[in-house]
Amino acid sequence: MTRRKRLEPVHELALEAERAAARRLADAERDAVDCQARLAQLEAYEREYRVGLQQRVADGIGAAGLRGFQSFLARLDQAVGQQRSMLERAVTAREAAREQWLALSARRRAVGKVLEQSATADRRALERREQRELDERALGSFRGSRTDEDAGRGPG
Repeated sequence: MTRRKRLEPVHELALEAERAAARRLADAERDAVDCQARLAQLEAYEREYRVGLQQRVADGIGAAGLRGFQSFLARLDQAVGQQRSMLERAVTAREAAREQWLALSARRRAVGKVLEQSATADRRALERREQRELDERALGSFRGSRTDEDAGRGPG
């Protein structure tokens, strides 16, 4: 079995590992984008709610209504903080997935290069072997024709 044939399964495994890492990276990217979108929605909702509160205060809101608004804003602020934390984790996970994909991609390229070099070496070895066989046949033919010539001349 040639070296190239022995390396092909290694290359296939490296390729599959790279593909799996690419899928994980895509998933992590999607999660980060989703977290960012949810954070933007929560922040927009919080801004709208604060504007609504300011309008109600200007219109003369009661103490109970003000406490309700403030309580809701506190929960909303907590939700925004939690979403920011989730976004940070998602971005960290995305970066880790990206680093893993880059490492596996580099490994797959390295294995591919070794595979190409092995294929080239195998091809050269085959060419040398074929050339040697051709040379041996030509030499055998040449020797055979020389023997025939020598036999035709007879003893001197």
